[in-house]
Amino acid sequence: MTLGRSLKITTMIPTQDIPGLLSAVARGADSAFHLSREAARALFAKWLSGQLPSTAQGALWIAFRLKGETLPELLGFVAATEGCLATIKAPAGPKPVVLPSYNGARRHANLLPLLALLLAREGVPVLIHGSYGGPAEETALALPQHDPSARTSTGEILAHLGYPPVITHHALHDHLQRHRLAYVPLDVLHLRLASMLSLRRVLGVRSSAHTVIKLFNPFKTSVMQCAAVTHPAYLDRMRAFFMAAGSTALVFRGAEGEPVAHARRRPALIGIDAGYEHEWFREDRSPLTHITELPDECNAATTCVFIGEILAGHRAIPEPIRDQAACLLVMSGAVPDLASACAKLNVSSKRVGQRS
Repeated sequence: MTLGRSLKITTMIPTQDIPGLLSAVARGADSAFHLSREAARALFAKWLSGQLPSTAQGALWIAFRLKGETLPELLGFVAATEGCLATIKAPAGPKPVVLPSYNGARRHANLLPLLALLLAREGVPVLIHGSYGGPAEETALALPQHDPSARTSTGEILAHLGYPPVITHHALHDHLQRHRLAYVPLDVLHLRLASMLSLRRVLGVRSSAHTVIKLFNPFKTSVMQCAAVTHPAYLDRMRAFFMAAGSTALVFRGAEGEPVAHARRRPALIGIDAGYEHEWFREDRSPLTHITELPDECNAATTCVFIGEILAGHRAIPEPIRDQAACLLVMSGAVPDLASACAKLNVSSKRVGQRS
């Protein structure tokens, strides 16, 4: 995202003038014009509606990949995305936590399902959306260098644990109400965005859609969002967006890009609420005197056993994940402060272990 440099903003080109828009934005990072928030919203809405020719979609995909999105453009893209969503009703109680899960894991166990189950156990509704298990096969991301078959997805693990993907909005509401946890494929949640995302199979690179899926709010009410990045430079982009949007969010460097802290090394956990920023935990840079034991393999079956042992109280919750869960408990309104949250998580694990 172009932050801190002089912006050349264009609002005059109508969205039907695709050659004019491309001429303005497809000039690279230094020479491109940037869209106003209103123009960006209009363009993305047209793109989501399927009204753009395929050549224009590809050209815009690459143009924004090269120049990067400005903050007004991101705000416009997300507003357009949220504007064509079906209404999801949040259960009564704490704010729902939204976890976008599109990376999966290939080096270490994917413990995002553990985080989600810890929160759900404390009564916090958790909505996870991703690309696993959707009914529309054409939305699958099947690139050789990012083949989902080489990664273990959150949806796959949850299915093994007895939480299959929901494929209707009625089931989504039911799971959030009864289980406090629902995994929904993107093409069920937002078919138009899923169709746009599938362009990656053709074009081979990430673009604006991959940023938008981490930022949009599926609910019509205030929620607790988690946005994780792989590269530290992108943290500024996420922080600036949530600050400008007035959202409640936890932003950090995630494990393999998933919105969960690495089990062996806690990243800085930065909370954003109503335009204010607060560092809940600093990045842990102390020497590793104790290495948290993780499964030797990261497949779904092995990961499920590991998660089950933690939930049953036979293993301790990895401290970075406990710290993240504590932040989310406080920011969702489930508990008043971090001390109460950490105590609650520790006591819950001990009680389960004693019953076992």
